[in-house]
Amino acid sequence: MPSTDLAHGDALPTAVLDRGAVALIGGGPGALDLITVRGLSLLRQADVVIVDRLGPVGLTALLGPEAEVIDVGKRPGAHTVRQDGIEELLVRKAHAGHRVARLKGGDPFVLGRGGEEVLACRAAGVPVQVVPGVTSAIAGPTAGDVPVTHRGAAVALHIVNAHGDLGPADLAALRDPGTTTVLMMGVEWLPRLVEQSLLNGVDPSTPVAIVQSATLTDQRVVHGTLATIERVAADAEISHPAVITVGRTAAAGFLDPSASGTALRRPGREASAVESARPAAIGASAPVLIGCAHGTRSREGRDVVRAILRRIGELVPGIPVREAYVDVQSPDVADAVADLSAPAPDVRTREDDAAPAAVVVPLLLSTGFHVNQDIAAAVTGRDAAAGAPLGPDPRLAEVMAQRLAEAGTHSEDAVVMGVVGTRDPAGQAMAHEMGRVLARHLGREVSVGFLAAASPTVAEAVASRRAAGTRRVVVANYLLAPGQFTSQLEDAGADLVAAPLGDHPLIAEIAVDRYEATLGA
Repeated sequence: MPSTDLAHGDALPTAVLDRGAVALIGGGPGALDLITVRGLSLLRQADVVIVDRLGPVGLTALLGPEAEVIDVGKRPGAHTVRQDGIEELLVRKAHAGHRVARLKGGDPFVLGRGGEEVLACRAAGVPVQVVPGVTSAIAGPTAGDVPVTHRGAAVALHIVNAHGDLGPADLAALRDPGTTTVLMMGVEWLPRLVEQSLLNGVDPSTPVAIVQSATLTDQRVVHGTLATIERVAADAEISHPAVITVGRTAAAGFLDPSASGTALRRPGREASAVESARPAAIGASAPVLIGCAHGTRSREGRDVVRAILRRIGELVPGIPVREAYVDVQSPDVADAVADLSAPAPDVRTREDDAAPAAVVVPLLLSTGFHVNQDIAAAVTGRDAAAGAPLGPDPRLAEVMAQRLAEAGTHSEDAVVMGVVGTRDPAGQAMAHEMGRVLARHLGREVSVGFLAAASPTVAEAVASRRAAGTRRVVVANYLLAPGQFTSQLEDAGADLVAAPLGDHPLIAEIAVDRYEATLGA
């Protein structure tokens, strides 16, 4: 007999779950009623049900006592069963002849790792059928009165796994007024997400809504803007599970007919396209400050660089601050300059004495390939200029001295200043000058050692000081942030290695000075 779709009255083929097969069943973000008729039919046939934490687990109460229910729910930092273990469990139970239902929260194929589970089963010869669910990327905001699309206000939807850095497409979506961006699994990452967004030109006034525990009895909703949402979420003690929505429709009272936000609602996408056609900083009264760092795969290192850039922005509140990199990370400095400045005119006029649209401040400690080639090439032919690197500067010596003190060094310790290194003779000279500046600040001898491309190496400098009979040798860390070179410093044979320069007010102060010097201020 055919089953009946209760919502539409249409006849449906009977859903059948065979022995030795798996049904991957999507649910909703936690509420019992968010499951299809077909999904419920398959669930009732299962003798093994493997459930997620955020799925409609209350439905398991409808099963007979003979059904085996296995909880594989994942919580941040506490996974009951690893993903490969879940896949092995599905295959093992199916091979044992069971009818297996995999009950998931949301849609299996929207950040649910359902595709991985289907592949694992089929690779092992296990038949799988998939039942779509209702993804919390849509149901979550909707439960909080936040439409993810709305005629004339939001005509596109971008869904992001926000457990990490945002990619170029994510940032482009956030900058587009006509796109709603939904950030999944991003509550713990909220400060990083906000910082990266602001450093890549996303409007601070962009509305943000967070819906916690969507559709459940303890659901809560908070609203703010990109500039305020960290504080709002912290004050409200928002925690996971939660869905973050960014865009026009996330504004508080968006669906209130009396709200002023209704004035934004114009038909079509053309209005949004006009608004976002040019980067906001072009034509701004103050040149954009592009802080250009090397780039790192280290999460901690990325956080440090962005914290420095945020601090720079606090020192110059009227000046847009953006991030850029010469390696590993995006945006590439050439792309950032191109986005934020127009091509330079072929014919110069008197008006060309005006300030450039953008100034690249190298968050690098000396000159070298990246300054002379990457950054120089990025500003060539553009309405942009490049400043000098951060070092040498007496303030850097003050920061290194502070890091040495924090590490527990003593006045009788021999000091080696660890430098990344460069083949550029001018860059090497700048490093040695910084060593002399640090020596004057500490009132004792400082040796300079390089990690690459120059000599002596840090290990050689450490060995030389130790051979001189020094009781203890310590390394003053002349790196901006943690990254791939940190372990090399730690392996150089010193008794103690200080922390990198890091997020320090003096670093931001030097960067602002380089920006102002480039403009002749």
